[in-house]
Amino acid sequence: MPELPDLEVFAENLTKYTAGKKIKKVEVFKDKPIMPLKRLEFIAFAERKIIKSVKRFGKQLLFTFDDGKTLLLHLMLHGELYYINEGEKIPEYAVAAFHFFDKKILVFKDHTQWLKLRLHTEGEHAVDPISKAFTSGFFKALLSEKAKTTLKEILVDQEKVTGIGSSYADEICFNAKIRPQRLAGELDDKEQKVLYNAVITTLKDAVKKIKKGMNGNITGEYTVHFAVHGKKKGFCPLGHKLTTLKIGGRGSEYCPKCQK
Repeated sequence: MPELPDLEVFAENLTKYTAGKKIKKVEVFKDKPIMPLKRLEFIAFAERKIIKSVKRFGKQLLFTFDDGKTLLLHLMLHGELYYINEGEKIPEYAVAAFHFFDKKILVFKDHTQWLKLRLHTEGEHAVDPISKAFTSGFFKALLSEKAKTTLKEILVDQEKVTGIGSSYADEICFNAKIRPQRLAGELDDKEQKVLYNAVITTLKDAVKKIKKGMNGNITGEYTVHFAVHGKKKGFCPLGHKLTTLKIGGRGSEYCPKCQK
């Protein structure tokens, strides 16, 4: 599942591909992803509109149109995007497609139909961890509020801090040299500061690496740079054997020697 760094790059690439382009035709193949809008309502919402920009907030992509309205896209677990030429076969399991006047097509695909395409109307309540709103004061207060909760569960809780999933929660904790199963209330002031800085640097460094590795892609998850996550029975960059465990129902990897 793509997380914040992947989606940050997708948004940048989608802006390059679609900004300033007018949607000639909208096709809807499946109704579930666009609910509560009906097909004709969704088509009327997007058709003949010009995409001004695509930005990311948390795990969502926001398409802003020339009429000031915004389309929210959440890829969920299996959603994918394809930017193809007119005449090419629409990918199997496509749920919707935007046809542009320049004979390009943006396809939204999801075999589960969990992908969400919504009219964006509500304000944001959670904080994006690479935004100015993610301050050290905010993070310290969050750790205090969730003192009896594990660090991993706090990092992946989209109600407070949005955009971090299981993968980057593990990577952040590894870079902070702190075990993900520790309770927030156990951290001293120094550890809180180290973890806060690790959130920002881990995510921003990942964005840079993904830009180099994804080569303009708008789908998939780039994991080549991961130090610990997903490396079951593997080793950390320093050669120490990793430990796998479940935290809040999520698989997690950490290094018992590097992380305390």
